[in-house]
Amino acid sequence: MDRVLQHFADPAGGFFDTSDEHERLITRPKDVQDNAVPSGNAMAATVLLKLGAYTGESRYTEIAEKSLRGLQGAFQQYPTAFGQWLVAYEFAVSSPKEIAVIGDPQSADTQAMLDVVFAGFRPNQVVALKRPGEASPIPLLDYREQIDGRATVSVCQNFACMMPVTDPQALAEQLR
Repeated sequence: MDRVLQHFADPAGGFFDTSDEHERLITRPKDVQDNAVPSGNAMAATVLLKLGAYTGESRYTEIAEKSLRGLQGAFQQYPTAFGQWLVAYEFAVSSPKEIAVIGDPQSADTQAMLDVVFAGFRPNQVVALKRPGEASPIPLLDYREQIDGRATVSVCQNFACMMPVTDPQALAEQLR
């Protein structure tokens, strides 16, 4: 996304469909309407919001929110033309859960925790996983390790976390 921000960003908000390295055109296209596939702008906003949730870097969230603000009138007037934008908007105005999972992805206890994390419909969450003892480039996973050798999950909002849990039922309670 840093490359997208560097080469595709429109200073007025949103993103061009072509890079600043692209051959010079009369005008740089900038399609914001979702069609059979989401617009690049809507996907960029969605990814930036989730990246902000993973990293805690507000610059990603601020750029996405600037894009969203510019289209609110269009969302209200033509909601079916902006499906992915509405997904991004819902994520932006909610309090997304940030879920940090520490465990071996192949182990039964980690799988049991992941089953709880992905059960039901919770579109406003990000989930990051790392193996015990490994480093991760995702700040949400910084300084987190297993408890007593068991898969451990921390449920957070805005990087403020509840106590880590190792039991699927305790995790289900926290996610409620």
